[in-house]
Amino acid sequence: MSRMLRAALDLAAAGWAVLPIDGKRPITEHGHHDATTSPRQIREWWRAGDWNVGSPVPENVVVFDIDRRNGGSRRALERAAGVPLARTLTTKTGSGGWHLYYVRPWERVTGTKLPAGIDFKANGYMVMPPSIHPTTGQPYRWNRRPIAHMSLELARLVLETPTERERRENGTYDIGGLLTWVRALQPGDRHNGLHWAARRVHESGGTARHAEQLIEAAEDIGFTPSEARRVVESAEKGSRK
Repeated sequence: MSRMLRAALDLAAAGWAVLPIDGKRPITEHGHHDATTSPRQIREWWRAGDWNVGSPVPENVVVFDIDRRNGGSRRALERAAGVPLARTLTTKTGSGGWHLYYVRPWERVTGTKLPAGIDFKANGYMVMPPSIHPTTGQPYRWNRRPIAHMSLELARLVLETPTERERRENGTYDIGGLLTWVRALQPGDRHNGLHWAARRVHESGGTARHAEQLIEAAEDIGFTPSEARRVVESAEKGSRK
């Protein structure tokens, strides 16, 4: 049995749904929506190849994705919160970054107040250890601890702001909702769906960070980074006409 298959089966036995990914891209028809804990299905997937392992973000969990290549760091997150980070389940990524898992503090969460280089995932999926990073060739590694509750100070960074709430309630775009919608797009609808979502962001005066989050969501459902960026930038040009 391969190391990846064993890791996928172990995660499933612990209650984490899993899916096969090629590098970082799902190989299943519906992306992370096809994730399962079924050992039979998992064995069938991995008979076709020694895939990396992905897992959807559980509904009661959020993940801080710290990308060192884009300037993110744990220290920057601590400075933004004003307190040390609570020790929690952590993954060191194959590119030298970190995935920090915390209990979801409330239903409406957002990553708009986080420092540069730190993404925030309350949906979609994560690359799981011992997957191999497609660019660096380095493995993802666990730092196994129980998933902790974040401090109140850190939780305040991801609390939906009054402005964001007003936009949502008035029918202006809700970035969290748009990201969830993009990640649920089916084959055949993905290009037009991503373009529509990007138009909503650009026409509503959205931030560059929101555009980057759309690109990342598109990557989660099979776009290459360049394809996703091309669609989002095309929508921005169209919104200026």
